[in-house]
Amino acid sequence: MNPLRSLLLDRDGTLIRDAHYLADPAGVELLPGVGEALRDLAGQGVRFFVVSNQSGIGRGYFVEHAAHDCNARMAELLGVFGVELAAVRFCPHAPEAGCACRKPGLGMWRELAEEFRLQPAECGMVGDKIEDLAFAAGAGLALRVLTLTGKGGKTLEVLCRPTDPLSRPDRRAAGPLPRLDRNAAGHAPHLIIENFRQLVRGIALWSA
Repeated sequence: MNPLRSLLLDRDGTLIRDAHYLADPAGVELLPGVGEALRDLAGQGVRFFVVSNQSGIGRGYFVEHAAHDCNARMAELLGVFGVELAAVRFCPHAPEAGCACRKPGLGMWRELAEEFRLQPAECGMVGDKIEDLAFAAGAGLALRVLTLTGKGGKTLEVLCRPTDPLSRPDRRAAGPLPRLDRNAAGHAPHLIIENFRQLVRGIALWSA
């Protein structure tokens, strides 16, 4: 299996607390374990790219500059852990705009892949929504990770088959380790984590 060289990351509900149309950088708050996990992965040579849907701009809830300010604050908080982001991209359009960049559309992936010569077989995606998983599947990324932070719990409920007790989003059943399925089909996650504290070990298990 090829080593993971690049990790694409959703923003709200994945890296930072989902504040619902966040427009104030004062409200940016890293979720538990994010800084530490990315620091450890960076030490292994992994690069990080943020890909985020920011429909609040297209809906007229806030201006594009506010999104840049929030991203700058996020980068500042990650910098405390010595983590640098290779690039941050976001889609500013409302869902009805029919753009190519809104996840699960692949516009942001194609742009990053061309600029940074990203290879799908060496990339993974972490997110809390079905759109993130479908984005990763459409791009052919090697690893799809669902985090149960943000809207991740609801996403898992949608993905799970009610008759399969091993798939139910039962936190007690999850145990201390991430749940892993190397053969996940469609846009199902290969890896399910409670939060970023499980990410580094989960990726190590996946890579083994």
